[in-house]
Amino acid sequence: MAINDHPLSLKPENMEWGSTKAGVQFRSPFDASVEAIEFPGEFWTLAIGYPPMFDSDSGLLDSFWSFMAGGSNKVRVWHFKRPVPLGSMRGLPTLAVSVARGALSLQITTDGGLKAGDFFKIGNQLFRALFDCDAVGGVLTVQLVQRVRAALSAGASVQWDRPTATFIFPSKSFSMAFASGVTGRVQVDLVESP
Repeated sequence: MAINDHPLSLKPENMEWGSTKAGVQFRSPFDASVEAIEFPGEFWTLAIGYPPMFDSDSGLLDSFWSFMAGGSNKVRVWHFKRPVPLGSMRGLPTLAVSVARGALSLQITTDGGLKAGDFFKIGNQLFRALFDCDAVGGVLTVQLVQRVRAALSAGASVQWDRPTATFIFPSKSFSMAFASGVTGRVQVDLVESP
């Protein structure tokens, strides 16, 4: 299974980034209350849309996603509209303390901060800040959108510049419409596969 980077020359027109929770819900037959249990297997979903282009410019788009179809190959993608945090976290931040699987917060050694929605990566997991947060005494406490999937060790580096998640294109096929020298719009729907 090959892991590829999203080609820099493919310029998306739009993207839809989503979070899929892992858990179960049920409604009580006695009082109609709803109970939910979450698990740490949450994952990202991503729909990428590409604009119409001239046939002569469409070769990479067509060949790349034809190759990726079926889910046997993976692609690393960052959030194209938010490649770096809107907050001030920069430099070489590290994980301040070890974090257990299932945690919904973590601490980073840095003098910077994060804005709600900022992405960063530790190990193989892409995280997103739930709220704005600022460092206090060189430690940034971050509440997370998704739970930690695997335990993380103190001192692990924190990637903030184009942090990626690894996705598969599970559709078994890919096609493009061609008409009068121009392609139609194309959308690919991806799911995270760490």
